[in-house]
Amino acid sequence: MQATHLTVLLHGLYGDVHNLHAVKSELLALADPEASTISDNDASGAEKHNIHTSNETPKKSLETVVYLPKSIKGVHTWDGIDVCAHRVAEELDHEIERLQDEGKDVVGFSVMGYSLGGLIGRYLIGLLHARQPSFFARHRPISFSTAATPHLGVLKYGTKTNTFVHSIGRRLFSHTGMQLYCMDHETEWGGRNLLEVMADPDGVFISALRLFPKSMLIANGTRDLTVPYPTASISPIDPFDDSTYLDIEIDENNIVQSYRPIPLDDKSFAKFGSISTSTTQRMEKDEEEVEVLVTTIHKKPGRIMKVKKRSPPPFPPVLILPLRWPFNYSLLLFIPVLLPLFLLYITIMITWITFHSRRRVQNLRHEIKRQPLLSSSPSLPSTPNSSLSDMVYSARQTILEPIKALQDGTCTPPMADPLPTGSAPQPLLTPHQKMMVKTLNEAMPNAKRVIAWFPWAYNAHAMLICRSVARFPWQKDGLGVVKTWAKFAFEAGEAECHAKGTEAVAHGNT
Repeated sequence: MQATHLTVLLHGLYGDVHNLHAVKSELLALADPEASTISDNDASGAEKHNIHTSNETPKKSLETVVYLPKSIKGVHTWDGIDVCAHRVAEELDHEIERLQDEGKDVVGFSVMGYSLGGLIGRYLIGLLHARQPSFFARHRPISFSTAATPHLGVLKYGTKTNTFVHSIGRRLFSHTGMQLYCMDHETEWGGRNLLEVMADPDGVFISALRLFPKSMLIANGTRDLTVPYPTASISPIDPFDDSTYLDIEIDENNIVQSYRPIPLDDKSFAKFGSISTSTTQRMEKDEEEVEVLVTTIHKKPGRIMKVKKRSPPPFPPVLILPLRWPFNYSLLLFIPVLLPLFLLYITIMITWITFHSRRRVQNLRHEIKRQPLLSSSPSLPSTPNSSLSDMVYSARQTILEPIKALQDGTCTPPMADPLPTGSAPQPLLTPHQKMMVKTLNEAMPNAKRVIAWFPWAYNAHAMLICRSVARFPWQKDGLGVVKTWAKFAFEAGEAECHAKGTEAVAHGNT
């Protein structure tokens, strides 16, 4: 049979498979370079077709199959992370059966999750690993990667704005919203919320995560208003809270290569006089933009480099029309009329969708058996306070140990976040979230962290995957990150191919 590497792409909240079209295209282009010239008539993946242009497939090659589940699109993502994972698992069973009927043997399995899709992916692999025998006894785990995924849930920052948003947000998005805000306390899970269960060091979810030899975490270092850096990178702090005090170097793909805090002691001020940084600047040379952001330290305010500053738009892009200035802002004149109508529409839609979501969840509860996924180890709430305190202290020490390496002024290593130097608020992690940081980092000790840098975006969350380039052309800036993500997943399959002694050639399916 044809050896096959099955890669599953999972989109985010209220999304659909079209959101990951750029990621899928890059994967297929790597799997079969000739496929990039073939039009994909159905980007949704509702009908799969072989785009391999030759009938002569090497017997020992590893074929790449990219699969995008269709059962969790749109409002169905409101039904809960666990419910979505069960739906995807059912789809996977049918897809693997279909591949077997075509003479293809799924020998490798990878998961790529964007935003909420990363959490669905974590639950999915635990669900598959809990089977008897384990799903991974037959299908070898290859790689697990996420992009802008709220691994720690929605964070609190203690500001008035964040408190207001937090109080409203936890009431939205039905069951999924409760899980993201850690407000769900199910009796089936011993009174714990889902994210706690998924981070249980003795649970099946962490055990499944440890099975994947390669893992990657992609996070926006700045301007992600949906999933900020700490929860996406599983970090207790945000080293980019105020980039004014950081020396940041990025590459042509808008990915941070190194960063270090700028010393702000008395000697530094005496030496430099004043410090001004411009991490949102792009240098111009011969009328072409050089894709390198720079942080500039000036000895005097009057001596400033000639740079072109690219600032975030003052308003959400949806309010900016594709017209010339000032007509592109003409829609703002109608805000006094449109805003009340918009709020009324949103209220009605959220109420309607939440009602139907809860009905779907109730109908599915008798089909979803979650209890076998729980470990027999003592649950976190039943742990004595002293023991929990020791565990939290241990987590803090484990996280902060690499930070001490920054004392010598060397560049920041990938796993070491410098202590925040700015005045921006830091996340207020609960003891359970601190435990999540420790457990998840221990489960993925060799995870490759990719920090994207788009300080000129209004919200970099969608730009990370080029989600809607046709509507918002500036999202093309995220293509370098997309290529990096796709290359990681594809090369992980190639490594599997070499390990099996087969030819390092792959072909794409969609």
